[in-house]
Amino acid sequence: MCGINGFTYTDEALVRLMNRKTVNRGPDSEGVFVDGDVSLGHCRLAIIDLSPKGHQPMANEDKTIWIVYNGEIYNFQEIRKELVKKGHVFNSRTDTEVAIHAYEEWGTGCLDIFNGMWAFCIYDQGKGELLLCRDRFGIKPLYYYVDSERLIFSSMISAILCHDVQTEPNEKTIMQFLLNNLEDHSGETFFDNIHQLEPGTLLAYNLRQKKHHIRKWYFPKHRADADEEAIHHAFIESVKLRTIADVPIGSCLSGGIDSSAIVCVLDKYIDYPFNTFSFVSPGFPNDETRYIEEIGRLTKAGQFFTQITEDDFLDEIDDFVVALEEPVLGLSPYAQFRVMKLAHEQGAKVLLDGQGGDEIFAGYVYYFSYLYLDLIRKMRLIKLCREMIHCAYNFKTVFPIAMFAFMMFPASWKTSVWQAISNRWVNYELFDGLADDTFDPRWRKMSLDEALDLTLSSTAIPHLLRWEDKNAMRWSIESRVPFLDVNLVELARSLPAKAKLANGQTKVI
Repeated sequence: MCGINGFTYTDEALVRLMNRKTVNRGPDSEGVFVDGDVSLGHCRLAIIDLSPKGHQPMANEDKTIWIVYNGEIYNFQEIRKELVKKGHVFNSRTDTEVAIHAYEEWGTGCLDIFNGMWAFCIYDQGKGELLLCRDRFGIKPLYYYVDSERLIFSSMISAILCHDVQTEPNEKTIMQFLLNNLEDHSGETFFDNIHQLEPGTLLAYNLRQKKHHIRKWYFPKHRADADEEAIHHAFIESVKLRTIADVPIGSCLSGGIDSSAIVCVLDKYIDYPFNTFSFVSPGFPNDETRYIEEIGRLTKAGQFFTQITEDDFLDEIDDFVVALEEPVLGLSPYAQFRVMKLAHEQGAKVLLDGQGGDEIFAGYVYYFSYLYLDLIRKMRLIKLCREMIHCAYNFKTVFPIAMFAFMMFPASWKTSVWQAISNRWVNYELFDGLADDTFDPRWRKMSLDEALDLTLSSTAIPHLLRWEDKNAMRWSIESRVPFLDVNLVELARSLPAKAKLANGQTKVI
């Protein structure tokens, strides 16, 4: 894990200033590369090949291709063997060098081969081109500013603000956040003219023409082999892949199914004691300490706990705001901030986390609303009634039924109804001219599969991953998310609805 920085002109002092802004992402070493066309910067958190051979910016043998890279390609050893057969020579044991040679061999086709998380910039001197790329699901962040004369990019917005850039508060993004609890659902940020490269996309910048284009490079595939056995195998393999490191591995542990499953697989497949880090809230109804301690009794994991106090929050709020850079939807990200701080204090450098399990296997109760739509379209009215009764009984709520009824309204009614029953403190006249954007994409009549795809690409996973990355990197920790392995995600997408929601239960599989 690292911080990457760069721009399309020469200024070594400025790229070093950007590096200082991102030093928490990579405190182990700093590097820059400057030529007549670009300035590239890198802050390294050493995880694989801790030697100086992993220093970045990194180049190929003839120094015609340079890279600054943030991430992990978990199948890099397999790819490296293939590249060696094709005559490529390696100087280090890093996945970064594999990425360079893979690009040399296959061009941007190498992206389809990679299994991992990344945000990187490749500088191809021969083509006079910069390539910015982000992984399939946006696990690692990448921001950019572009105008008629230049491109600036970084892992953090604050580093881009080291430049003289034209930016103001982005009113459209602010409005969508205030009205609909939406953020990170598009390429927009809260800063006008500062964009985030969207998940699974590639930006190519021509240095001679000073023009760029963006294209989507990843589209999820349907997997005909999706069943319980395939899911089980893919999950175990995903966790095992994410144990590849030259530093010890630990895990976040919330007490829920997802993180508990990760810890149990770790316990089986790594041969050394490891630690888990948990947020607890003793005395509150949703405290999961007993589940966390149960996992501790069943595994060789050492356990560490943290809590929130009013004084802690007030002492750390400024640090938290600087780390996250953009607004959050509640206190949950701060709890995560505390967990990462605890892990840092215990010397952790790599943690696995359960992010994504609820989103790919339908773990939230509101997903039933879309299941109800599926059933009514198929005229399965008896099953619809049964599912409504089971869900209301199991979860003690009728929210999915209310949401289902709301989605059945004509589109022209929905905004008016929403404004009448919710967010009455908002002065909607302030948003005149942006009225088209008051419609929440989650209100559309969608199938369960379509709703899960929307969650994955837009309305949930992107902001959850932003919080995950920035909270972890504030404390110089690499966070790995096994549930967002490409094989597991594509298998989960291909499961029938009954494997996810049935008899008023979520995450059936």
